[in-house]
Amino acid sequence: MSSPARPTSKQQAALEVALGKANAPDRFTWRGRIYRVKEVQERWRLVGAWWDGEGEMTFFRVLTDKGGIYELRFDHKKAKWSVAAVQD
Repeated sequence: MSSPARPTSKQQAALEVALGKANAPDRFTWRGRIYRVKEVQERWRLVGAWWDGEGEMTFFRVLTDKGGIYELRFDHKKAKWSVAAVQD
C-alpha cells in the first residue's frame, strides 16, 4: 500500500457524501467520479483546539468499489465533508 496522499483544497471542495446505515458514508462523489463504499474500515472523532475555534470532526476510513481506501472527514462546526487522505 502506498503512503497517504493529501488532496488539495480544490479537490476537497468538490466532495459530496450520501449517508447510509449508522450515519456512515454509503457513496461519495469526488472530482467528478462516484465511489460506492464497500466497507467502513474505521470511524473516529477528534476535537480540535476549542480556543482556536476548531470544533469536532468525524473521520471514516472507507474501502471503495474501485479498490481505493479514502479517509473522509466531516467537520461538524462547518457542516462540511472533505477528503483527508487517499491510499490506493
